[in-house]
Amino acid sequence: MDAMVRRRAPRWRDRRPLPRLALELTGIVVIKLAVLMLIWYVAIRPLPRADTSPDAVGKLLGPASSATVTPAREHQP
Repeated sequence: MDAMVRRRAPRWRDRRPLPRLALELTGIVVIKLAVLMLIWYVAIRPLPRADTSPDAVGKLLGPASSATVTPAREHQP
């Protein structure tokens, strides 16, 4: 007695799984890059940048002018 076994119909996921997986992963990567670019252009790019010109750095790090220095008074008991 030979049992007759019916072959099941192929499902959508049985056909060429590797190209489908590659397509899905590529889509995920592209979507993530687009979201990161959107975050960059909306939130990070508009922030003001610090003035790093030599004159501005000299003003910030240079010694104070003598006009702004006040002499320290001694403590009197």
